[in-house]
Amino acid sequence: MNNACNRILTIVFFSDLHGVRFTLGLSELLWAITLLWVGDTFGRPTYTVMAHVMSENAWGFVFLLSSLTQFSILFKGDYHSKFATYFAGWNLALWLYVVISMYLSVTPPPAAISGEAALAFAAGWIWVRSGYITTGRRASDYGGKCSRREETTNVC
Repeated sequence: MNNACNRILTIVFFSDLHGVRFTLGLSELLWAITLLWVGDTFGRPTYTVMAHVMSENAWGFVFLLSSLTQFSILFKGDYHSKFATYFAGWNLALWLYVVISMYLSVTPPPAAISGEAALAFAAGWIWVRSGYITTGRRASDYGGKCSRREETTNVC
């Protein structure tokens, strides 16, 4: 049982999240392209709450900037700086707002929103993992270097 628990903790806390960040960035890019596409996406009832806050084009630019920021964090390998942590919190807020607003806009909610809900959970996990409490604890984000604590516990 102890080995299984250690393995699960290793998977959860010692794996890199580059694929998750890439998926979020790609999703945000696709949202941007779709919202900036010529037409009236916000004419659908699913986007009623979002339409009350900003125009379709404004949301498209928000998603585009978010995507570019996500990709720049990946490109620079800057996963745990204050900027990356603040961005991860903002990104979580963006995805939570989008998901909650779509759930509030129509009843019953479309099943397709489940993908965005999963992205909100992923953004939340990125925020938790990029913060101060996890800095220096994952070997995969530091090119294979272990922290002192990991070296003494052989968890690296």
